Amino acid sequence: MLVMGIDTSGAVGSVGLYNDDGVLGEINIKLKRRHSERLLPVIDRLLMECGREIDQINGVGVVTGPGSFTGLRIGMSTAKSFAQVLNIPVVGLSSLDILAYNLIIAEGWIVPVIDARNARVYTSLYRGWSRDIKNAKVRDERALSVNDLINELSSIDDGKPFYFVGNGVEEYREVWEKAGFNCVLAPRSAGIPHGGSIAELSFYHLKNGQGQNYLEVSANYLKRPQAEINWERKHKSGD
Repeated sequence: MLVMGIDTSGAVGSVGLYNDDGVLGEINIKLKRRHSERLLPVIDRLLMECGREIDQINGVGVVTGPGSFTGLRIGMSTAKSFAQVLNIPVVGLSSLDILAYNLIIAEGWIVPVIDARNARVYTSLYRGWSRDIKNAKVRDERALSVNDLINELSSIDDGKPFYFVGNGVEEYREVWEKAGFNCVLAPRSAGIPHGGSIAELSFYHLKNGQGQNYLEVSANYLKRPQAEINWERKHKSGD
């Protein structure tokens, strides 16, 4: 079985291929808000480098959020188009799950943090030493202020390290370093949802019969787009 993984949820996009032998290839590229222009050429290049054709893909995994609203739409529409044309299943995955998956064999707590602006992050919480992301997850996904997150983690501090991963690591580095508990900051290379990891996790979902029809996959924004909020405010003020 050949599975493609796609992420366009952040500034760095990633695509990967995975089969029974493992990761076949992965390309990470800074998109600079040009997701729609660069995604398909990157996919074509990955397939060519791996000696595969698009019609050989048996399933596609895609990050559904949280992340950039525009980026998520582009990645999801691409994955859904492949699924529709090729008649293959889709696996929708959380960007927080994938970030945690990058560190899942770490002994301790894993805290993915994606910058949500205004000193807030999208986050969740996972126990390490598990290949089962679903069972490792011990907190629901939500948007929190960085101070509220620190307070929450302080209340469950059991002496084991908290591994922070994601683009929120650098954005709020000083906050994490002053947290007052054992805080380990993952390197930037671990802070993106890697296409190879997306494809790998999707591969096992599909093996377990957990694929979805492309019509069933939806975005997980965690909060409403700012443009929608601004539109609503403007029209309410005009009433």
